[in-house]
Amino acid sequence: MRSTLSLSCALLATACAGGGTPPAGLSPQDVAAIKGAQQKFDQMLLAGDWGGVAAVHTPDAVRMPPNAPDVRGRAAIEAEMAAFGKPVAVTTTTTEIDGRGDLGYELVSYSITLPAQGATKPMTITGRGLVIMRRQRDGSWLGSRVIWNSDQPLPK
Repeated sequence: MRSTLSLSCALLATACAGGGTPPAGLSPQDVAAIKGAQQKFDQMLLAGDWGGVAAVHTPDAVRMPPNAPDVRGRAAIEAEMAAFGKPVAVTTTTTEIDGRGDLGYELVSYSITLPAQGATKPMTITGRGLVIMRRQRDGSWLGSRVIWNSDQPLPK
């Protein structure tokens, strides 16, 4: 009886631990595809191609800008980016990419220079961001949830 109880407890503990193999990490191809999606975003942003900017997001994507409400879906993303305006320079540096299965993330730092408005000089905004990516059926990766922070202090 005691050995049956011990065996039952061991089997139960193994079952509760999951027993399965966790999903594999991202392949080198996945990492390259995620970096490629970021590069495409930057290219579309510099070109002022707002439809292209929206297209590197999933249809149900959510962008969470600092000090503003969420922007949900490609149409809203396209409109938000068009209102933001075409930058004169964009630099994005990926600091980390990781994930499992069809879900990945990218940590970035960025610098965006906006053109001069009126008599003022161009303005450069720097910050950091987190992009949660989802692998699509065709193997591409699209941004699903995006949040970023500005390094600039809030106006007083």
